[in-house]
Amino acid sequence: MPELPEVEHAAASLRRFLAGDRIASAEGDRTRLFRGSSRDAFERDLPGRALERLTRFGKYLTLELDAGVVLLSHLGMTGKWVRRSPGEPAPAHSRARLLLASGSVLHYSDPRLLGRLAVLRGVSPGEIPEIAALGPDPLRDGIDVDALARRARASARAVKAILMDQAVIAGLGNIQATEALFRAGVHPARPGRSLSREEVAAIAAGALGSIAHTLRAIGGGEIAYLSESGATPNPFLV
Repeated sequence: MPELPEVEHAAASLRRFLAGDRIASAEGDRTRLFRGSSRDAFERDLPGRALERLTRFGKYLTLELDAGVVLLSHLGMTGKWVRRSPGEPAPAHSRARLLLASGSVLHYSDPRLLGRLAVLRGVSPGEIPEIAALGPDPLRDGIDVDALARRARASARAVKAILMDQAVIAGLGNIQATEALFRAGVHPARPGRSLSREEVAAIAAGALGSIAHTLRAIGGGEIAYLSESGATPNPFLV
């Protein structure tokens, strides 16, 4: 399941795939992938565009293209971006495709179709409601232990639910929250208000340590999730 490390890997891959290239054509299947936007906009507005900037915000990617076009991408639970050389067969579950001027094809593959692609115009990433609602990003902003302790100790929710709240920390999901708590020795069901500052500091360190460990385990090649055949050995502690 893609969480912050997997989406960070996707961001690095897309920057590499699109560097010095241009989108020649775009096509999408008629699926719910384009909810909140449209397949027509994807196919109409992306051809001819080149990448100017790509940023990861939590589990979201924003591809800022020339002419003021922005492609918002969320990988859901099973989505990934993969590149295929000219003439190479498409990956399984390819739902949308970007044919590049170089001849390569970028496929958005998503077996469960819980991801999302949206084409936007005339907005900066910070103006996109989904992005504006996010809390601090651990890789970009670090984790402010005092701020997290205040949020946790003001809540009766389970600490795992607090960590998975994207308005508290952007990018943590079930796996990374569980790993952080295991590393810190804190039970996931503990109410946030029961935590000491020292425990919150241990959780923050556990989250950052787990993210770094996962990024090292992913490496630089095409990603394979644990549910897929050919996946790398399980890198997680829990």
